[in-house]
Amino acid sequence: MSTVDGVTTTWRDHPATRVLGSAFSWFSLALALTLLFQAVSELAAIGGFCARGGPYVIAVECTDAIVVFAPGSILGGLVCLFVGTMLAKRFGASAVAFAWPALFTSLAVTFVQTFITSGDWTLLITGVVFFAMGLIPLVLLLQVAAVRVLVGGVDVRGEPLSPATPGARRPGAAEWMLSLGIAVTSVAAGLWLAVVWFTAVATAASN
Repeated sequence: MSTVDGVTTTWRDHPATRVLGSAFSWFSLALALTLLFQAVSELAAIGGFCARGGPYVIAVECTDAIVVFAPGSILGGLVCLFVGTMLAKRFGASAVAFAWPALFTSLAVTFVQTFITSGDWTLLITGVVFFAMGLIPLVLLLQVAAVRVLVGGVDVRGEPLSPATPGARRPGAAEWMLSLGIAVTSVAAGLWLAVVWFTAVATAASN
């Protein structure tokens, strides 16, 4: 805890905390959704239904990857996304704003892929509906609050950037590059780890 210009600050107000919070929220979102996408895709590949354990005869047994990542990615992703968002404190591109669109569009891709292999038109219709549910809210949100969604409400020092806030300044090139750079880099790291982790679990189970 320290005092600057008569204002008491803590480690949560430090610029590094905001940067790490933003990076962690995007990393967690990418990791969780990629794991979920892979688990759902694997589930679709074995027929869309599976089970494990219990006293009954199981027609199709869930793989280890499905058991580990299908439920865990959702809960874990939500918890980590919340923690990262709280640490970022309105700095950087909003991972929360993209969570809903990313979830539904990734599931839409799975439905369309399964339609291509199965020819079930119900899956194609469901995929189109999920695309709409994911993309329409994002487009509407960007139309009314693009700066808040893509750059954040404050800069790395906590100074307001929103044009609607009295005394706030508009974000410059540095704010745009920092915000989007953190998001893109963190998403790439989350995607990479998700693929490596899922592959490791799936490979270990097959050996």
